[in-house]
Amino acid sequence: MTELCLAGALLAAGSFGAVRGVRVLRALGDATTATAPAGPAAPLGARRELSSLPDLRVALETTGTFLGMSDEILLDRVRSQPIARFKLNHGGSSLSFRVDFADGSRAAWKPMQTNTQSIPRKEVAAYRLNRLLGLHAVPPAAPRAVTREELLDHLHPESLVALPRIKAETVFGPDGRTIGTASYWIPIIKDSGFDTPDGRRQTQAWLTIGQPIPADRLAMAAQVSTLVVFDFLTANPDRYSGGNMKMSEDGKQLYFMDNTMSFYVDGAERTREVLFKTQRFSRALYEALGRVTVTNLQRALAEELDTPYEILTPAEISAVASRRAVVQRYIADLIAQHGDREVLFFP
Repeated sequence: MTELCLAGALLAAGSFGAVRGVRVLRALGDATTATAPAGPAAPLGARRELSSLPDLRVALETTGTFLGMSDEILLDRVRSQPIARFKLNHGGSSLSFRVDFADGSRAAWKPMQTNTQSIPRKEVAAYRLNRLLGLHAVPPAAPRAVTREELLDHLHPESLVALPRIKAETVFGPDGRTIGTASYWIPIIKDSGFDTPDGRRQTQAWLTIGQPIPADRLAMAAQVSTLVVFDFLTANPDRYSGGNMKMSEDGKQLYFMDNTMSFYVDGAERTREVLFKTQRFSRALYEALGRVTVTNLQRALAEELDTPYEILTPAEISAVASRRAVVQRYIADLIAQHGDREVLFFP
């Protein structure tokens, strides 16, 4: 049973409104009748003429910060800084590069590629959903188009050995560009260990009603709980595959990275299992879930000028809203059984 089926069973008032497309920006109330298709996501639509609209980036950005730096500054860098070097990252099945910019800053960049489990636009979607929820856990990300010549001419010498793979797996359009995603490069990260068997047992205990949490782990337990909800909303089955739960060097900040394998219309069984084993949640996040509506998602996920793709398809947007309803009802049921203070355990 998918999240869409669950949402249909849980919502007595009916299902969600018809999606008008992620580029339609209207100050209307949420629609109230229609469901997302249960099959594969719809193909990406062709870009419409946007000359009559203001620059959508003004509406997309917030006054938020990431690691104490302004989102606007970080996004401007990953969008527009001249590229000095591409260095292929190792250790993953998808193509991923560290990009060195002319001003000395860096980004993680993924191109459009033949690996269908890595879809760069979904990293942008995860960043924007994180902001809609009031979180500061996903590195700022924006679409970044690169030409074939720009990529190949700026390869780091150590990456030249992988040139045949890069040529074979990078997907370029008729105009010779690949539309990828650039994310702020976090200088130092380390494994949290929470995706290991021991780590999963530890965090499961933290998030179970009645179980103790050491005082010095309370803040991290809250972040893990929020990640559980976030991964359910984004339908990210890759979180527990190994090495995808990174944290800051001092162990205080959990990063919600590596979201290109996500936003499946039919959801992800693994994220559903983890959610339904979790009993402690953040009060602020629970209240913020009400903002995850089709209309708000359409606004938050509107495409940027000069970027010829939708960030999420209408079916993917509707599926996120449906999964949000599942989370709300699940938490509400827990509150009815155990009380507000036990379930909304974290601020």
